[in-house]
Amino acid sequence: MQKIIVIISLLFSYGAFAQDSTHVKSKTGTNVIVYANWSSTYRSLKVNEGLFAQPIGVRADEKSASFWSYGIGFQSDISKHFMWEGGIALQRNGEKYSFEESDTLYSYKTQYSFISMPIKVYYKTGKAVKLIAGVGVVPQIFVGYKQDVNWKNSNGVEGSESLTSKIGFNSFALSSVFNLGVEFEMNKNWSVFILPEYKLQLTNTYGQKAAYKHYARSIGLNMGLLITL
Repeated sequence: MQKIIVIISLLFSYGAFAQDSTHVKSKTGTNVIVYANWSSTYRSLKVNEGLFAQPIGVRADEKSASFWSYGIGFQSDISKHFMWEGGIALQRNGEKYSFEESDTLYSYKTQYSFISMPIKVYYKTGKAVKLIAGVGVVPQIFVGYKQDVNWKNSNGVEGSESLTSKIGFNSFALSSVFNLGVEFEMNKNWSVFILPEYKLQLTNTYGQKAAYKHYARSIGLNMGLLITL
């Protein structure tokens, strides 16, 4: 919780700095953004060589899984075509697995949740319709693991359970992010944007004693509202 409070404090500090900048330079502007993100997520999974290593086994058959994430933030002009963005988001990624035969079933969907603080630089061009290209980094604080498991045995007995944990994971992760999309100006005060996104996790999700190293990958779409202050 203390780490989350620190991130929120940093966000408001950045926002105050951006607003002060607009008073100094009349040609700069500040925007508030609210958005939802849908992503198809997967992972790079490697054996953690050493004492705790295990064969990847059935995890080699895991597939991509889709998740919704949500965020808020602000943007501030750097120059006529460049601006930077800071924010805070509830970010999710994961994977899924399914094995099914005529009389048996075993499946699971794994979710990793983070509080993230995306920091991006954008290039924008256009007026009523703007083309946007961006790149950035995403510091992430791990907040939870969840795995929903379903099964059916040869006797026709079905079951399910939800497993949760915060143990065995790195508390911090870092990703790179790339965006390319469009912004539609509805009037001088607000716009909507559609922004495809590719995210590449650079650090390991799992702790040092885990059997594997896990690096998330995602491709998705940011959809949101931009309000000009």
